[in-house]
Amino acid sequence: MPVERRRGAALVLVNLMVLVLVPLVLYLLVNTVASLKHAYKEKQLGMSGALANAALVDFMRQFSQNYYEGHYDAASLSRNEPFYSAGFSSASTEADPAGHRLYIEAAGKYGKDPAHPLADKTLYSAVQFLSDLTDYGTMINGAFTISASNITYFGKWWITGNLSITGSNVRFAGGPLIVGGNLSVTGSNVAVDGDVYYAGSVSGSPAVNGTSYNFYPSDMVYPALKEDYYKVNYAYKITSDRTLRFNAYPSSGTFSIVGTTITVPLLDSGMIILGENVNLSVYGAVRGRVTVATTNTSASKGAITVGLSNADADLVYYNPLTGGTTTSALYGNSIALIASNGIAFQGKTTNPAADLTACGVFFNRGSGNISATGGSSKKLYVYGTRNKPVTLSGFGGGNSMSYDVWLNASPPPGLPERPVLMTWHMR
Repeated sequence: MPVERRRGAALVLVNLMVLVLVPLVLYLLVNTVASLKHAYKEKQLGMSGALANAALVDFMRQFSQNYYEGHYDAASLSRNEPFYSAGFSSASTEADPAGHRLYIEAAGKYGKDPAHPLADKTLYSAVQFLSDLTDYGTMINGAFTISASNITYFGKWWITGNLSITGSNVRFAGGPLIVGGNLSVTGSNVAVDGDVYYAGSVSGSPAVNGTSYNFYPSDMVYPALKEDYYKVNYAYKITSDRTLRFNAYPSSGTFSIVGTTITVPLLDSGMIILGENVNLSVYGAVRGRVTVATTNTSASKGAITVGLSNADADLVYYNPLTGGTTTSALYGNSIALIASNGIAFQGKTTNPAADLTACGVFFNRGSGNISATGGSSKKLYVYGTRNKPVTLSGFGGGNSMSYDVWLNASPPPGLPERPVLMTWHMR
């Protein structure tokens, strides 16, 4: 083949390669650069989201370390704009103390200049503060045997140890049954209207109208109340044995110390009454939110009794719609009794005897059960929550334990509250 012809064929081949390879190389180069830009931008946005999340985690860490304070006040919620190796984060909050909620808007900014970030993300979240003392109808620290028959428990039921049910016709209604140990059922017709969580094993055949989980949630930590908190944050202190009568009026609430001329208005923001090394009795109609707490240095002090033996003395709430009373915290009225050395329900036993109605959060820090004494044919009605079994003496008409769902919405003041993340939205 002549040299000129070979050169012409080679030139054609080179031209074809240029026409095919150059566009291909350019295409690959453009797409590679675009992919790198997208990957880098995705990394920037991911880091921005991580910085916003870090701000929220810092709030949750703070709330988890102190269940009593720092949930709503501006000083505890304020944050400086911290600098990280990748950028900055900031947070703003809106507190709703009445609703026990906190709204958090956290921003993450990637780059060295927070005023001109390379990428940014904003996290919108809502935290609800709930107290186990109002969230569980019954919670018991330790083991317990239910020997009574024909009884219904309303609300969530939580026990940290073994639960043995020997009674018949026992029903758990309105929430899960959470058992920190073994669940043993020998009684007949035992039913759970909800899910069951247990850490150990189950023996017997309870009817579970939900799902059974051989699992005990790791965040189930029995609440430890801080006595010093009530010693520091009380609004009124009592230093001798007294009987308190709560009085409700259309526009205010008070309590009177029986046998004296002392009447004290209840604070609109909620009020803690401290009984220091004393025994207290309480009854009446509560208007407002109040907590009565006792301490004791003497073994015979620190008890709180609901009711009187010589008078019909229920503990109920004011109903603003009727001007009468109600057994529900629906209208924003609530009470908690936190006794260092025992809680007792005392019905009227003098002739004629009467039933006893007691409303509120009943938390006995002492070692014994809650006791109840009443007429032989009368009945005990409890609306609210409790942390101990109730031992009956008298009250031949039995007892009724009803959970008050409105205590979560209008809890008494000074209860430990855990943070629950309700919403989380990143954009």
